Amino acid sequence: MKYHLSLFRHAKSSWEFPLDDRLRPLNERGKDNAEKIRKEVIRQHYIPQKIFTSPAVRARTTAKIITENNDTPFPILEIVEELYTFEGNNLERFVKKMNPQYTNVFLFGHNNAITDFVNKFGDLFIPNVPTVGWVTIEFEAENWASITKGKTIRFITPSAL
Repeated sequence: MKYHLSLFRHAKSSWEFPLDDRLRPLNERGKDNAEKIRKEVIRQHYIPQKIFTSPAVRARTTAKIITENNDTPFPILEIVEELYTFEGNNLERFVKKMNPQYTNVFLFGHNNAITDFVNKFGDLFIPNVPTVGWVTIEFEAENWASITKGKTIRFITPSAL
């Protein structure tokens, strides 16, 4: 069976105020770049069955910009504490526990976890997934728990749009 995982690094966040890391909002550039990616997701008619996001404000806001405020119905965001991670191994553990009924998933999170994951499981080396970078990996597997090296079928950045 084919499984598709789209990983999005959160958009550029603001450091204007001294806030807890989880509470940092997006800055204007981040909002604008998330909007560019939103338009590309809609242009490609790429709608997931399930959406997971880190609880951090910057990740949740990025997910909302990309999946809301349009004519295309997206699934409701599921906020997952485990996705507030910067470690690829933690991200891998979460992905491998996903329900196999979902074969097309969007996941919003953080670096270095995103870059580490796409380089371990994709077939395209990406030195650094930039803010609001969108990477989709296709896996041929029986379920998420059994994924191995997949094929990177999409790598899109706001600067390329």
